[in-house]
Amino acid sequence: MRGPKRPIRFALITTLAVLAATAPGLRAAEVPALTEPPTGVYLRGKLVWIDLITADLPAARRFYGGLFGWTFAELGEGRSAYTVAYQAGVPVGGLVQRKPLKGAVRQARWVAFMSVPDVKAAVQSVAGKGGQVLIPPRQVRARGEIAVVADPDGAPFGLINSSSGDPADALPVEGDWIWALYQSPDAASAAAFYQDLGGYEVVPDERLAPLPHFLLVAGGYARASLVEIPPGPTALRPDWLYFARVRSVAESLARARELGAAVIVAPDPAVEDGRLAVIKDPSGAPLGLMEWDEAAGEEQ
Repeated sequence: MRGPKRPIRFALITTLAVLAATAPGLRAAEVPALTEPPTGVYLRGKLVWIDLITADLPAARRFYGGLFGWTFAELGEGRSAYTVAYQAGVPVGGLVQRKPLKGAVRQARWVAFMSVPDVKAAVQSVAGKGGQVLIPPRQVRARGEIAVVADPDGAPFGLINSSSGDPADALPVEGDWIWALYQSPDAASAAAFYQDLGGYEVVPDERLAPLPHFLLVAGGYARASLVEIPPGPTALRPDWLYFARVRSVAESLARARELGAAVIVAPDPAVEDGRLAVIKDPSGAPLGLMEWDEAAGEEQ
């Protein structure tokens, strides 16, 4: 994901679930290479892939196909089945179906994978700094080495060293992923954790004052932002949220509602001029919708 230069503000209502059952589909399915043809270029700290874990794969396909126009290819069978989503012929993510976990607060989520030069070393670093290893490093044929971990706040994310290199930086097309935001009860501590892991420059941004807010910058691009959860009683929890680029938030939000989505955060003129929204897909996975104008360098 290549991100914009401006910060993102919104309220994110979400909960956590353990993802120990996330990756068996990746183990056996013939997943495509991350880049074709191979680039041989590695962009440390870039979020280069994303997977949806869902209890209802057919419903997810209907929803995302209807909302973004994605097409799908199913790879493997049974528990090893893995579905690749395409936008305009380019892979934009994977979908894995898993049975609901008894007692889990949330049964569906998107999990993005961060490019790192050494997955095993990155996993050791996470564990040494209070994080958890959910899925130990493993080789996935044609894809490279992956792992899934949780940071010290308990928020899950993936690590990857692609066997073919990372996708080049380019503005995502509509229906592709454009931004990532992390919410933490201690944004400074979270920034320090991710700074070491992703090799980021942490850039403070005062426009959300008095709440601490940081941009994670690598390779000349803002890759993600971190914002602090306000103190006091709240339903907010530490987690990542990923935004897809859309032509019109209002139109996409209306279409998402028709397809069964729930609105978590509606567009607000006081928040980035109403050009952001947060929804939950029909299986409960949160995602953001975001307008972006390349020519103006800001949201439409």
